[in-house]
Amino acid sequence: MAAGAALWPGVAGARTIGRGIADPYIISLPADQQTATLHEIRSELRAGYVRFVVSWRDAEPQQGAYDPASPYMAGVASAVSQARADGLQVIITFMYVPKWASDKTYWHGPTMNYGYEPYGAMNIKCLTDFRLFCQGVATQFRNQVYAYECWNEPNLWCFLFPQITSRDRNFGAHLYVKMLRRCSAGIRAGDPKALVVAGATSPRGSSGASHSSASPLRFAGVIKAAGVSKYFDAYSHHPYMPGGSPRLWPEAAPRDPKGTVSLQNLGALLKLFPGKPFFLTEYGYQTAACTAFTGQHVDQITQALYLKRAYAYAARYPQVTLLMWYLLKDYSPQKPTPAADGFYTGLCTANGTRKRAWYAFARGDHLTLTAPASITSGASLTLTGQVSCASVGGVAGQPLVVERRTAGSWSAVKTVTSSAGGVYTEPVGDYTVDLRPKASAYYRITWRGVVTSPTRYVKVK
Repeated sequence: MAAGAALWPGVAGARTIGRGIADPYIISLPADQQTATLHEIRSELRAGYVRFVVSWRDAEPQQGAYDPASPYMAGVASAVSQARADGLQVIITFMYVPKWASDKTYWHGPTMNYGYEPYGAMNIKCLTDFRLFCQGVATQFRNQVYAYECWNEPNLWCFLFPQITSRDRNFGAHLYVKMLRRCSAGIRAGDPKALVVAGATSPRGSSGASHSSASPLRFAGVIKAAGVSKYFDAYSHHPYMPGGSPRLWPEAAPRDPKGTVSLQNLGALLKLFPGKPFFLTEYGYQTAACTAFTGQHVDQITQALYLKRAYAYAARYPQVTLLMWYLLKDYSPQKPTPAADGFYTGLCTANGTRKRAWYAFARGDHLTLTAPASITSGASLTLTGQVSCASVGGVAGQPLVVERRTAGSWSAVKTVTSSAGGVYTEPVGDYTVDLRPKASAYYRITWRGVVTSPTRYVKVK
């Protein structure tokens, strides 16, 4: 991790891009929890976008039975309404094929022996049903949804299977093109103002023939060659680095640039659709081991640091207009399911405790430092200040590290916790720390991963 930090030069004066939260669990929350969650996303995290996933399988379990008032769609409608009330732009992503619309050809065989699965290929005879479903949703939420994304990570087996067949080495991508045409027609008929987004590709895949995955570049190349650019308004991608490299920092090049598109080599994907804006509709770093990310994870300090660097790096690409963090809250499965089957990219832990990345995402973090210009040798040095976050005010109880530099690099001297007390009367994140320095030095306070105070020089006379 230190090597990654050393490689990062900073992005002075970089433009800003849209920020959002992608969290598929919000639509299933009770209404009061939806209200609190979406209010937090908008008012405290100060995001501008939120992304929900709508399952075709759950919305239309029987052919022709799509019901806007069903319990499932009522949860979606509640989330959309509340998000709009909070001033959030809503993105809806479609995925999962109903059993009745699934192609039974791929239910059994050498690569799939489990019968129906919602990620199995759609029966092309049901493409019209898919269009009608997309139109029904767009009509229901007319003028309420900013954009619709046609499927989630369709270059990956767990969302579209198979990726190849004996007759077609690009079966998944070719089927996706057909789905995109119908999705676009449905959305534009139901809500002409909403954007249609293609892609939403997984960061990794095989650059050769594989039943399980196709590289994002290969998959996008098929879409481009099909000449369907007129059917979508923007393209999207998920530039994670799960297993793509042992180097996890946002600026790191992937091990296999032909098979992985991360932030570092995103330009290769952008070139395929030079006239389209790009949405990065999922991104994040695990803070615990996760099977889906081959166990790779970072600590919470590094997660916060990498979040800030990722937004700065993504802003270098003029086509990129939005980067969405996945998730708001960690998903931790209940026992006996292994913890590694969870997902830990959240800005909060599964119990709702805010990680440092929460404050890094919210921005407006401030850490002051007051120190005397000089002290007498042997006397006590008192440093005081306050840590705060613009959207929530004072942030009491945070661990702050006192750092000192006499010559060369900074070193940690002491860790203190901001709290009420001393001469302060409000629990707003104030801190007081006493030291007995032996020599003149520079001092600073850091809430690691989030914010660092100005530097103060104290002379020992």
